Amino acid sequence: MSKIKANYWPHFIVGSIFAVGGLCVWTVKIAVEHPVEMDSFYFDAYQNVDQDINNIILKQQAFDKKYVVNIPKNNFVMGEQNSLAISINEIATDKAITDANITVVVTRPETQRLDKKPKLLSAENGIYTFENFEVEKPGRWQIMSKVTIGELTSFNKLEVNATK
Repeated sequence: MSKIKANYWPHFIVGSIFAVGGLCVWTVKIAVEHPVEMDSFYFDAYQNVDQDINNIILKQQAFDKKYVVNIPKNNFVMGEQNSLAISINEIATDKAITDANITVVVTRPETQRLDKKPKLLSAENGIYTFENFEVEKPGRWQIMSKVTIGELTSFNKLEVNATK
């Protein structure tokens, strides 16, 4: 009577192949459910930003030496009309700037689906007031702005919180 030795290596190899295949399917499923969002901090496609980043940084530094942008940090309240006002002053003279071109986006850090792009309502005495907006989701929000005065441009980001 001969004793037959059981060999478990083929079972292990086949099981490993199925495990790797299952992990691949799981990875694709997670990637589809949570797509990568493009960073829109510079209000332009990343290819354009990549090509012109040195010029963007130089303009930002020149802007920061000449002007100060103030975005008050007010938390948002869900279900209510939230307001936004931005002031711009010249550093040397503390003179209010009234001829700036401002673009504002209120966004969630993880997605652009909930973006709010309030329109500029008025620019009086260096205070730029934007239309009211509502936020639908509690948690972290960002106020991103692009301010252009002449040839100089500044990009700003402020984190705020939304509560019920």
